[in-house]
Amino acid sequence: MDAGYQHHQMFAKRVCGVLILTTLLSLTPSVSRTETTSPFQEGVEYVKLRLYPQAVDTFKSIVSQHPTNVDALFQLANVYKLQDELELAIQTFNKILAIAGSKNAEITERLYGLTHLALSEIYCKQSKLDIAEQHAKEAVQSRPAEADTHYRLGYIYTHQANFDEALAAFKRTLTRNPDFSEVYEWLGLIALMRNEPQQAVTHYQTAIEKKPYVQSAYYNLAKAYRLLGDMPAARKQLKLFHQMKTYYDQTYAVESALIEAPMNTTLRLKLAEIHLEHKHISAAVATYQALIRLHPNLTVGYDKLGRLYMNLNMPQHAIPFFQKVLKLDPDAVEAHLRLGWLYTQSKAFDKAESHLQAAIEKMPKLSLAYHGLAEIYTQQGQLQKAIEVYQHITKIKPDDDDARKALHELERLKRSQTTR
Repeated sequence: MDAGYQHHQMFAKRVCGVLILTTLLSLTPSVSRTETTSPFQEGVEYVKLRLYPQAVDTFKSIVSQHPTNVDALFQLANVYKLQDELELAIQTFNKILAIAGSKNAEITERLYGLTHLALSEIYCKQSKLDIAEQHAKEAVQSRPAEADTHYRLGYIYTHQANFDEALAAFKRTLTRNPDFSEVYEWLGLIALMRNEPQQAVTHYQTAIEKKPYVQSAYYNLAKAYRLLGDMPAARKQLKLFHQMKTYYDQTYAVESALIEAPMNTTLRLKLAEIHLEHKHISAAVATYQALIRLHPNLTVGYDKLGRLYMNLNMPQHAIPFFQKVLKLDPDAVEAHLRLGWLYTQSKAFDKAESHLQAAIEKMPKLSLAYHGLAEIYTQQGQLQKAIEVYQHITKIKPDDDDARKALHELERLKRSQTTR
């Protein structure tokens, strides 16, 4: 197969852990009452935070006490898979299937199907496509409504160059989940292999629209445009490909370092900043949320999330994070300032004034807080109080031109009101 396929392979290998994590966590079987105890939930939380050694220890402890606990076995196998310990993952998933085949086994159809799906993914990774296909078919039979099971079959058929079967499987996938972006990438690749560049363009454009941070889609879209003879469009997509590749290389480097030092605050802050530089907001939010879960008493995580939501003009999301900052650090003047601004925006003037006064109490010459107070009084029509605040600002900061201009405007406005 050609370079486009090779780029897909590179992409698949390098993001395999991330895709497996997000997919299997979203497909994690419902936890029964016996699994709602803290050790199981603690293990799940470790997985979410990619603290895999801790997760392994937690689930192994559960399994040692309850060897037929299929939910704990599934999570343990999933962690092995995320760590690329594939043989251990296979052994553990096969234990679930053995339990399922025993009499009086308590295992849901969903968990049974997900186990076959996970085994299919592993065998795909090992290029054992015949075995992977059999597990994928079992997964489809058990979970026909799950888009992921049909996608896995489509993936396998594509790698076997069985394109008609692949297209049928991908069609079933999209029927169940029209936003499955990876499907559109494979549809684009099949179109390229069939020398249908215009169809490939359509598929890759859809893939990028649904998930814009995957570098391989841009590379292959550029190839499709070259085949169509549209070189300006091809060059544009190649430029975007290089940008996405740079972004991916940066995040991959930091995430690799985090595997060795998962508690490293500096690395997580750096990762979030990289996401923000490339406007990948959801990834930045997730990174800050992980930081908060790992370090619940660290104010910087809450402050960063609050600022991010402020920039997104989502005050109701921002406010709780700055409140948490103040709970952890009552002397955080900037948090008072930001809450004062946020409450002013939402017309909660009493709360806004309270936070601005608190900031002034801690820093009596903080002109920003006085500007905030003057704004509150102006919006409430209390012109004299606003004038007095601006007068005070000009005394503590004589070079504040904004305060001086606002003062002159308010004095003019008040004079015009009194002469009516």
